[in-house]
Amino acid sequence: MGDLRVRVPASSANLGPGFDSFAIALPILAEFEMRPARTWSVSIEGDGDGIPTDDENLFIVAARAAAKAATETLGTYHVTQRSAIPAGRGLGSSAAAIVGGVVAANALLGGPLDRRSLLRVASEVEGHADNVAAALYGALTVALPSDDGPVATRIAFPRAWRICLLIPREPLATERARAILPASVSRADAVFNLAHAAALLAAVLRSDGALLSIAMVDRLHQPARAQLVTGLDDIIAAARGAGAFGAALSGAGPAVIAVAPARLADRVVAAMEESAHAVGMMARGRVVRVRAAGAQVRRQ
Repeated sequence: MGDLRVRVPASSANLGPGFDSFAIALPILAEFEMRPARTWSVSIEGDGDGIPTDDENLFIVAARAAAKAATETLGTYHVTQRSAIPAGRGLGSSAAAIVGGVVAANALLGGPLDRRSLLRVASEVEGHADNVAAALYGALTVALPSDDGPVATRIAFPRAWRICLLIPREPLATERARAILPASVSRADAVFNLAHAAALLAAVLRSDGALLSIAMVDRLHQPARAQLVTGLDDIIAAARGAGAFGAALSGAGPAVIAVAPARLADRVVAAMEESAHAVGMMARGRVVRVRAAGAQVRRQ
């Protein structure tokens, strides 16, 4: 087998009310190069603090899981990992590694798994389907469970809208952000989120910013997680005040995303940065578009 290169986008999950279901792909990429070797190993270029370089690396774990699902034997490789996705910020760094692994293994084995099977394997490794769906499919994805494993559908995102990112310098462990969630929610809050999630999808499909400003609100996870992200409510309010349609915690956080019209995006990011700095959070802003493409594979 020859060398292989895989590129996988970052992702932002939930978008407010779409807890563990909605996600968007972002043009911040992780890249993995594979070369045949005697044993599995990983070298990391760039920030790799805490990332395993042996066969516990998520890319390798996922590649092996895909081969097992295909009942095929996969060779051993040296993986060079380069990622611009900051870890522990709620931007899908682990999902990118997992999707990279399953897509790479599938390509090396001749493509025995279809995209839904890849989603199932990636979701099993990740533990949930939202981020891996966006990393695999691109654009906006809605992931949902079924008796036959997770299903995802892809929805194009309005070209005139921009994503405003606020990325804190300090990470937040996903496990900690999960542990703080309530064990149960009220019927009123469940109904609230169902209605707002449906409205969010309608807003995207219709490019309706006014509807998005109503829909991009959550009662299931953000109120609890706000305890872990200093100034979250103020940052969201600042984004809205500067012209964003809406804003939300990105995944488990601590990054925050806002959706804004292109002409106001720079102003929104500046307002988010100013609000963060006012509460002592060191963070940087960035304006991007939703990435239409998911994971991509190329033979060297």
